[in-house]
Amino acid sequence: MFPPPNELKNYLGELRPCIICNSENLEEWAKLDYLEAKKCKDCGMISVNPHLNDEGLTKVYQDYFLHRLDEKELFEKRKIMYKIDHDWITKFINHGKMLDVGCSGGQFLSVFDSKKWERQGVEIDKDAAEFAKSEYNIPVSIGYFPEISFEEKFDLVVIRGVIEHFSDPISVLKKCAEVLKPNGFLFITATPVGNSFAFDVYREKWHLFTPLAHIHFFTVDLLSRVLKTFGMSLIDQHYQYEETPYANPEKDFAKIQEDIILISKGKQDEIEKSVTFSGSMMTAVWQKIQ
Repeated sequence: MFPPPNELKNYLGELRPCIICNSENLEEWAKLDYLEAKKCKDCGMISVNPHLNDEGLTKVYQDYFLHRLDEKELFEKRKIMYKIDHDWITKFINHGKMLDVGCSGGQFLSVFDSKKWERQGVEIDKDAAEFAKSEYNIPVSIGYFPEISFEEKFDLVVIRGVIEHFSDPISVLKKCAEVLKPNGFLFITATPVGNSFAFDVYREKWHLFTPLAHIHFFTVDLLSRVLKTFGMSLIDQHYQYEETPYANPEKDFAKIQEDIILISKGKQDEIEKSVTFSGSMMTAVWQKIQ
């Protein structure tokens, strides 16, 4: 765990209603210093609320991509995850035009065979976009995805580990539906799950709550509720765990049992952070049916 930098407290925005149902019937779910997640009592959506405004998020993302490049050990694990995600989505579609929203340096796109896929990315970070072009010859549009115009439609749109970062994710999901071809697929993966058992147990000690850029904690059902309004239907879902390089089932299950006992005794402060645990990360695919 880490305390959020005090100077960022000055960049909190205003309290907002639920992004799913617009309800103001909210309750505290997790709190770390001045960062507080609230759960909607009406639909169950969990968001950090209020969260950092655009200026605050800009400070959080400063040198974000270059820092990720320096994380050599984590990058090796990410490469394994890229292959896992690639193999899962290509069961549903294995060629065509694809767009990766928030593609970073194009690392995930690079796993897809350029002979089968016409690969494109969208990224807010100029350094990351230039890396994708120079390293993998993948073109990347720079800017805020909902505001970018595309001359073509895509067979597959990917949002990998990104939807929870957007201040306004609903506009992002709407844009995804707009740029998809009829019968095209939207693939959302590597995304923390709001109704996961580990989040319920650990709350602010959940390791997926603490990244400052994590704002919204969806469920597959809530995403499906939103995407249905944009003419999309859920095809399949999965919760990666044992196949990942982060899992150690024997150790992880023993740790969460010990931590539940500590929490029941009011000793949550003795827990540093949660373990990687089953059901914490979602992988799902929707198809455009209208």
